[in-house]
Amino acid sequence: MKIRFVSHASFSVESNGTTLLCDPWLFGKAFNKGWALLSPAAAVPWEGIDYVWISHQHPDHLHFPTLRSLTPQQRKRLIMLYQKHASQRIPIVMRGLGFSNVQELKLNRWTLLRGEVEVMCGSVGSMDSWIAIRTEGITLLNLNDCLVDPSHLAHISTLIGRVTVLLTQFSFANWIGNHADELGEVESKLHDLRFRVNVLKPEVTIPFASFIYFCNQENCWMNNFAITPQRVADLRLPGLSFMYPGDEWDSNVRLLHSAEAIEKYMNDIHRPKPIDPTPPAVPIEGLQQVVDRSLRTLRARFGNFLIGRIKPFSIYLHDVEKVLMIYPSGKCEAQNATEETRDAARFVMCSQMAWYAFAYSWGWGAMEVSGMFCDRRFKEPNPLMFYFNILSTDWLSLDAMRHAVRTADFLWAKRHELGYRIRDRLMRSTRSNAEAGVRQLGGMQRRA
Repeated sequence: MKIRFVSHASFSVESNGTTLLCDPWLFGKAFNKGWALLSPAAAVPWEGIDYVWISHQHPDHLHFPTLRSLTPQQRKRLIMLYQKHASQRIPIVMRGLGFSNVQELKLNRWTLLRGEVEVMCGSVGSMDSWIAIRTEGITLLNLNDCLVDPSHLAHISTLIGRVTVLLTQFSFANWIGNHADELGEVESKLHDLRFRVNVLKPEVTIPFASFIYFCNQENCWMNNFAITPQRVADLRLPGLSFMYPGDEWDSNVRLLHSAEAIEKYMNDIHRPKPIDPTPPAVPIEGLQQVVDRSLRTLRARFGNFLIGRIKPFSIYLHDVEKVLMIYPSGKCEAQNATEETRDAARFVMCSQMAWYAFAYSWGWGAMEVSGMFCDRRFKEPNPLMFYFNILSTDWLSLDAMRHAVRTADFLWAKRHELGYRIRDRLMRSTRSNAEAGVRQLGGMQRRA
């Protein structure tokens, strides 16, 4: 088996004359132009690629400019692999791009490809997926962005067996706070990395899917908190090695030049990089129209009762000095910002980001990842995001018998994950209630 690293979350696996490429992002930006590649991608010899696996619909994995750059002949020849999700939206989109051969992988089952290469795809959450690749007595596990709790990770290990090579995310890839790591994402990511290595005990761990920088004035502050390859290397985890774009790992040699790769990445981190200015302002009338249309879509999909129960909130548009009042049960209203309304707004962002968040069903989720906003009450639930997530991923579609059957199959394949999530939530709730009881008892004793 040969592994060749391409960029960010993209690498290829070659065995017995068959080559599979994962999540190609070769150029350009992602997430409303809020992300840029930290290091230049390695060239991809498309004539030698047989399969392309797409993990999920986020644009750093399903990168449309990269896919559109392929010739029509290449698109017809390639076999695109995607999880058998509840929704057929992504396979339909890929066929619309000219990739006529799209194969949906049944979840948690081994599928035989050419050259005696086997793959198993699993689902995590509403859209993420992982893939295991087995050939020549070697098993590679690509967890990419999957947020896997301990019980679920143990279940994955049971499904795929001994892991030889693990590829896993090592830095945060989403909003982490209001110009600070208020969510503790840095320590959480380092803890997850340690845990995965300790549980799976792979021969080789390749940290990846984090080689980006935040490239806009609205989110560049997050670069100060990004976990560097050197910091990960300092953990001294067994078998951990970095790969730079173009590096290869051969199972016959089993050698990686991690120190050289880290040095190159650290040079890329420290070199001056362009930071784009705040995006051009959007006329407030156009923004209001987009928000009102989005709210009508949500009410049509989920009903006035559910959407109407969401409390109104406001967004301070700092570039145009306006405050947008969002009424989920009705329309939005724009008003000139005052000190009072500015301070009372839950969200702070530029007008273009607000437009993007409501213009597309995935817009709010992309904003959450890009970090081009502030949430002054981030500890409070955000039900609007919940409904946008269902709308964009289409994982809970029951509007037709065919969709209902796919949804049922999807949820059944995820029954172990759902069970773990419910159990862990109940355990956290019980622990929280017990801690509250102890604090209350302590207070009573002090008063006595």
